[in-house]
Amino acid sequence: MEREDKAGIGYADFFFYPDRNLAKDGIILKLKIDHTPEAAIRQIKDRRHALCFQGRPGETSRYTGRIVAVGIAYDRKGKKRRCQVEVLKEKETGHAEG
Repeated sequence: MEREDKAGIGYADFFFYPDRNLAKDGIILKLKIDHTPEAAIRQIKDRRHALCFQGRPGETSRYTGRIVAVGIAYDRKGKKRRCQVEVLKEKETGHAEG
């Protein structure tokens, strides 16, 4: 797990990297206050944070699992929390699971 890791343009709040099994899901988590979870996921996409799971140009990606964006929003006035999950990239096929 990395906190506020730089990827793409800017920083995401948390990245959860598959540790032992690189075919497991990688997760990008963005927290928002007084915004929507949809806005958090839009920011993950707009800032291209999923690039952190890809290899350098010309390299094959080490991570072959899905890349999942999670947006969590908290409304201070209403004291409500909302969450949305979206798959940004499906699992690659043809790779052995470890």
